[in-house]
Amino acid sequence: MRSPVVPLPLGASTAYAVRGERTVLVDTGFAGGERRLLRRLTRAGVDPGSVSLIVLTHCHPDHAGGAARIGRELGVPVAVHEAEAHWAESGISVLYKPLNTFGRLLARTLDTRFPAFTPDLVLTDGTALDRYGVPLDVLHTPGHTPGSVTLLHRESGDALVGDLLAGSMVRRDRPGLPFLAQDTSRLRDGVRRLLDEGPHRLHFGHGRPAALAASRARIERIARPETPMQ
Repeated sequence: MRSPVVPLPLGASTAYAVRGERTVLVDTGFAGGERRLLRRLTRAGVDPGSVSLIVLTHCHPDHAGGAARIGRELGVPVAVHEAEAHWAESGISVLYKPLNTFGRLLARTLDTRFPAFTPDLVLTDGTALDRYGVPLDVLHTPGHTPGSVTLLHRESGDALVGDLLAGSMVRRDRPGLPFLAQDTSRLRDGVRRLLDEGPHRLHFGHGRPAALAASRARIERIARPETPMQ
């Protein structure tokens, strides 16, 4: 079947609109830029009035603050995974010690306090989102953040993956980095479970949606026990 997923490119990251009886807006990586996102939605032929839910596949407070503003404007709930709902409620992020020029620039310019909000819906593994008009299931795939999730579209086989494959998530546990996968075995388990679902298409948050064959090869390497996580 035709993919129900509509990419909404936002430069280095991508949000998605998943169409069904209604529309679920999925933030897989944008931080801020809410007005631009809504313009992209309209240009893609998706009526903002059809949006019934916003899902954050991973919940840095900067993502959460922007999603909360969009949710208020559209009058729809915002959902995050239970493992990181406290980030949204605290509005405080943690920056690691920068190791490169870009990181040092971020540390000097980025305010780590963001508008806090209480999520309207807390997701757990296996949550079904049918009541929002789209046959999506939640799969907990902890990686870049402890509460990262993948959304599986049961009818099309599309999988919307947040930061599962971000480079930083496959490092070994390092003190001071609480937002990374602390237990790499959980990352492997999440990848294996995603592969077990046999997705037809994979959509990622950063960069362009990748071809299934290439993406599957990458995540299969992570799923192998012998793959070094460093």
